[in-house]
Amino acid sequence: MRAPFSHVNEAWATLILERLHDHGVRDICIAPGSRSAPLALAAARLADHRDDLSLHTHFDERGLGFLALGLARASGRPTTLITTSGTAVPNLHPALVEAFQTHQPLIALTADRPPELIHCGANQAIEQPGLFALHVRAQLNLPPPDTAISAGWLGGELDQCLRVLRGPDRGPVHINAPFREPLYGTSQLADFGPWRSDLRTPPNPTPTPEVVALPRVHAPLALVAGQLDTDEAEAVLELAQRADLPILADIGSQLRLIDHPCIVPYPDLLPASPNGQRRLAGLRQVIQFGGRITSKRLNQWLAGFAGEYWLVSPHSGCLDPERRAIAIQANIPALCQQLAPSPQKDTGLVAAARAFTPRLEAATRELFSELSVARRLSQEIPQEMALFPGNSLSIRLLDAVAEPGLGQRCVTSRGASGIDGLVATAAGFARRHPGGLTLLLGDLSLLHDLNSLALTQGSPSPLVIIVLNNDGGAIFNLLPAQSQGEHFRPLFQLPHGLGFEQAAAQFRLSYAAPGNLDAFAEAYRAACKRPGATLIELTFPSDRGSRALSGLIQSIRDDASAQP
Repeated sequence: MRAPFSHVNEAWATLILERLHDHGVRDICIAPGSRSAPLALAAARLADHRDDLSLHTHFDERGLGFLALGLARASGRPTTLITTSGTAVPNLHPALVEAFQTHQPLIALTADRPPELIHCGANQAIEQPGLFALHVRAQLNLPPPDTAISAGWLGGELDQCLRVLRGPDRGPVHINAPFREPLYGTSQLADFGPWRSDLRTPPNPTPTPEVVALPRVHAPLALVAGQLDTDEAEAVLELAQRADLPILADIGSQLRLIDHPCIVPYPDLLPASPNGQRRLAGLRQVIQFGGRITSKRLNQWLAGFAGEYWLVSPHSGCLDPERRAIAIQANIPALCQQLAPSPQKDTGLVAAARAFTPRLEAATRELFSELSVARRLSQEIPQEMALFPGNSLSIRLLDAVAEPGLGQRCVTSRGASGIDGLVATAAGFARRHPGGLTLLLGDLSLLHDLNSLALTQGSPSPLVIIVLNNDGGAIFNLLPAQSQGEHFRPLFQLPHGLGFEQAAAQFRLSYAAPGNLDAFAEAYRAACKRPGATLIELTFPSDRGSRALSGLIQSIRDDASAQP
């Protein structure tokens, strides 16, 4: 702790950054700006003396927010964002929305003009307090730095705000920090030791043990796995093994890519199959762990399930769009240990789903399409590498046809399910995941976050970006919008006619554009072996992937040959 400072702004900003470090922050993401200079310089000075603290910079606050989200997802630690005042601040909103929905600990530390410069035409001055009120777990609007306000008070206010970074309903916070000029202080040092004398050590929160009274378990029983962390997924799998329970696993559950006797492969396809429907109809109870199931078919089946349906989540918010499930708020690993169902007879769900394999092979072997790429990617991805399915068509393809295998970690952005910020999130995650990351996304998603390709430069681990370029929003081919005649292309699909080779060159990424499945696999394997970022562009007609998926689903629906 350094008591001599050149200015009250420096002392105040330093205390804020030290407090953030005390609360577990090890990554600070900084956008350029003048009003935020006290905070940025305090972060740099702190990083000079703390080997465990890393600084990350980017010229675009919107991308910076998603970079921080990726860092938090990979590290499990709170991550801080520092911006200047004005429109820089609302550019953080999309990332904070996703962090709020998925309980990620982001800290928006926004510099501001002092109160006397608001509502008077001052430059770069907007109403910043409360800007994110609906999408943060806590907010703190600080006064401008003043030694008349004790350091003890400042530390206590920060502690109170930052406590929501932990616990079952953790999530993002907003700290708004106004600064008066001069921002940078002077060459003369002053002793701020007396001002800091009443500063106290942050409190150490002690978690309270959870005790949950559970209803009775009824067989035949199946488990459904939604968006889960790794430890939660391990607990669900262990529960399934104890009682021979089948698991219908979402692509974001950390279980979907595991080849295991208890895990039902291709659960998205199961409700489309006559035999799958018969097997599902034989269940008396479903216990779902985590929410936000990707599969529309699985969601529709759960909405109409006639048996007893629990939905278990550590968070208090509702994760049941149909509001039919019995909601149980509990720590998932602890509850899985508490449950003791008796071993049950085989439900036939795993065998019914494994029977899809020949049709999957036929559908993905005959035609080079987005569908065949998704399946081949699941077969080729290295065990230590994480998979990040982008929203819209990409995640649906992987959820439907990914071949179970080695159980690679799967990252998703299913809080608000937006297509924005996917490249920046991937870049942040790759910085904290030594095994690297593969991002599969659509062309509109890449265009939406194009300048975040700058964040992929110098990635310490392999970062492979696979873009499915079908010239617009191919997902709409699977939605009712496709029947809108002349309005479909200009209002929904938005064809653009653009490619990404020059973008890769501009941002100094390795680039490949294979034209068939084997060439894709060769380019992908090479990209996974080298550090840094590679962009693999795959170009398809706008309706090829949707036709391939629809054809696969129809073939499964028409298959009445499998016996119950």
